Amino acid sequence: MTEPRLDTATFRAVAHSLSRSDTAELLSLCVDPRDLENLSVPDSAAAREAEDLCREASSESLANHCFRSFAWGVLLGAADDYTYDSEALYVASMLHDLGLTPAFDRGGCFEDDSATAASEMLVRHGWDGAHVSLVVDAIQLHMHDVTADDSSEAHLLAFGTSADVSGRRALEIDASTRQAILALYPRLDFKRHFSQLFVDQAARKPRCVVHRYVYELGLLELIANAPYPE
Repeated sequence: MTEPRLDTATFRAVAHSLSRSDTAELLSLCVDPRDLENLSVPDSAAAREAEDLCREASSESLANHCFRSFAWGVLLGAADDYTYDSEALYVASMLHDLGLTPAFDRGGCFEDDSATAASEMLVRHGWDGAHVSLVVDAIQLHMHDVTADDSSEAHLLAFGTSADVSGRRALEIDASTRQAILALYPRLDFKRHFSQLFVDQAARKPRCVVHRYVYELGLLELIANAPYPE
């Protein structure tokens, strides 16, 4: 069976299907179904390579988390009326957890290793420093506090990742919309898998914020209680 690919045609098909439903019942976010067109993925060399790196380095469960994080971030961002660079957000979403994978774990805090890998890839693609920083900062900040002074991309990546991991704000997205995204990118025992990755990182890197998430902030319990059926 061919693995589904997150692309413009796929998400526009979802948007078209959703647009045939009653808007008031479908989207508790008051997002017009046409706004789901924002889920279209930029067809650029950098976006394609970011997706390929994500798929090649990550388990299918972790890769699907990256795709869903983009979707949740865009949907919540649309509800909050954010403007953002879609390509930068997509690349950040694809690469934000690379540091959790053996190929890109360089021994640092995983968000820093992920950001370094993203920066190296984007420099190869000729991105300018400001554009690279949008991605790098968003990746690093998704494990830290995002403030009003930070970029829209940082906010949306934080929205998307927390919605997928702990369920924060996830229920603001109507069940029909969530189900459409989950059907494209199923969770595949994500709670157990992601918890194991974080416990491993925390044990090996006690000075990183992941240690605090696991042993002080109760993230494992939040993951276990996230509003997803697994």
